[in-house]
Amino acid sequence: MRLVASLTAAALSGLALGASRQSADVYILQASPQSSPDVPSLPKEVARHIFLQRTSRQRYGSDLRDIPDSVDPKTVVEHIARFGKRPTPLFADSSRTDASQLVVLLEGSTAEQSARLEKELGQHAAFTISDPPSATANSHLMAVLQRLGVASQQQCDISDVINPFDDSCWTGPSAVVKYDLRTSPKTLDTLLDNIPRLNRIVTNGDLEVLLVLLPESSRSSKLNQWSGSSSSSSSNPSVSDLRRRRDAETVISDDTVGNTRPSHAPPVATAATRKAKAIPQCFNSFDNCMSRTANCSGHGECVNKYGSGSSTSCYACACQASVVKPADEQRNRGEKTVHWGGNMCQKEDVSVPFWLITGFTVTIVGAVTFAIGMLFSVGEEKLPGVIGAGVSRSK
Repeated sequence: MRLVASLTAAALSGLALGASRQSADVYILQASPQSSPDVPSLPKEVARHIFLQRTSRQRYGSDLRDIPDSVDPKTVVEHIARFGKRPTPLFADSSRTDASQLVVLLEGSTAEQSARLEKELGQHAAFTISDPPSATANSHLMAVLQRLGVASQQQCDISDVINPFDDSCWTGPSAVVKYDLRTSPKTLDTLLDNIPRLNRIVTNGDLEVLLVLLPESSRSSKLNQWSGSSSSSSSNPSVSDLRRRRDAETVISDDTVGNTRPSHAPPVATAATRKAKAIPQCFNSFDNCMSRTANCSGHGECVNKYGSGSSTSCYACACQASVVKPADEQRNRGEKTVHWGGNMCQKEDVSVPFWLITGFTVTIVGAVTFAIGMLFSVGEEKLPGVIGAGVSRSK
């Protein structure tokens, strides 16, 4: 009997240990989904760098000093490049804006809820988090992101968050939200009901989403930080500290780096300043679009990207070419047609003249090179012997 009891206790403890180590699934929704069959298991520090790389509104750099010693830094960089936000191509269309970035943290998920979400999405998880931290760590991470202006203090409904054109929940090109499925299980039902709508926005290239399903077993985890476990780096940072580290091209971190700011550092922008400078990709009404973009800078008009009959309101500037009349001293030059780009039609589109000049230059250089090469090849040919035979020597 004692042997049976000891074996039963060992089995139960093994099951409890396995439940306590349950990993978190992370799904990535983007216009070009990844087709790799392997699902790597990443530490929480690497996952945190992926979240910040996607949602950072400035140039993102990382010294990776909070990564565990057991993880190869080269492998970490490969994971960030694979699952992070893709860089904008060098010769991208100036009128095309990058997709908005959304990270959704779903706490208290069960195995049944994870299976429902995977079935509705029709894809497996992109990667898993081997050691998801506690709910306290999630709240601390959200507090840091709120000071950076990425996460909003207002708790928006999940159906409004997945719409990047909703100004009430979005203040810029990225956002991070957190929901507790144990206290509000209807959040998952609402998300599943809006999957077709979400897929349509993602397919159009307007949004990329990271869905992080944190299991219920991680709620009471002993890991109270998303970053390294050093006790000296657990205090809350100030916005100026984060700005100084960002200007030094280091990672946006929730680690304390000092209480002083260099005199050459730029002044800290307030949340109101960031919101005033952030121009969303779309607006929920025609009047709002025209007022926020100054009538598209006078170079276009706001139109609904999805058409007048669509249920989704997405008003954005449709830029139009303008004809510039010459000044009095340049009337003999004629009128000039100027094309405009950007989300406010505030940038002059010079892509067509650039490619015309580049193509003409390459063509001329190629023609001249070919002509010179042909002349050299003709000059190097030997004269035939018949010419020498017909010439007689004078006596």
